[in-house]
Amino acid sequence: MIFGRLLHKALTSAALVLLLGGAALAGVDAPSAPWTVEALVALLKEQREPSMAFEEATYSSLLTEPLKVRGQLRFTPPTTMEKAITDPFRERYVIEGERVLFESERKKIKRTISLEDYPALRSFVAAFRASFTGDAAQLQHVYETTLDGTRRQWTLLLRPREKAGQSMVDYILFTGSEGRVATIAIRSPDGDRSVMTLLPGASSGAVR
Repeated sequence: MIFGRLLHKALTSAALVLLLGGAALAGVDAPSAPWTVEALVALLKEQREPSMAFEEATYSSLLTEPLKVRGQLRFTPPTTMEKAITDPFRERYVIEGERVLFESERKKIKRTISLEDYPALRSFVAAFRASFTGDAAQLQHVYETTLDGTRRQWTLLLRPREKAGQSMVDYILFTGSEGRVATIAIRSPDGDRSVMTLLPGASSGAVR
């Protein structure tokens, strides 16, 4: 169960950043157009970056101070997603088809599982793969969505609809402006949370 929650948090953030992380766009739609979840997904998908750098801080009652890491996120069409932590240690989470790989140098672990064994993971992965095509309806099928603000300053709150997802994630909160996500906060039912900050212009190639 602990391993499942760890994977869910890591891969959720990876999939969502790759879905929502894009360069700011000019003239994608008129300022007078309705500002909806559908409009936001379309705006962000238009120039989604296949790779981007991030900083992430995790807060937990089990930690005396926040755990801060840096790394890289990648999406390789059509079905491969990766989150790679590069500092201060090295870990990788990779979804490829129905297979999930987790490897950690510090824990001396290299493990592969099937999404069939983790229904909550499988459902959100299917939803976000569909969302790469701009299908906001699939996103809203998996999460209750609340969009506030305007194109220039917005927040998007996601809450899992299914009990399996609710047991792992309380909510996911995005902040952003235009076509760029600034931060992503993920909170667990037990109160643990992580805050990821995207680093504009700091993306690079493959991380190994």
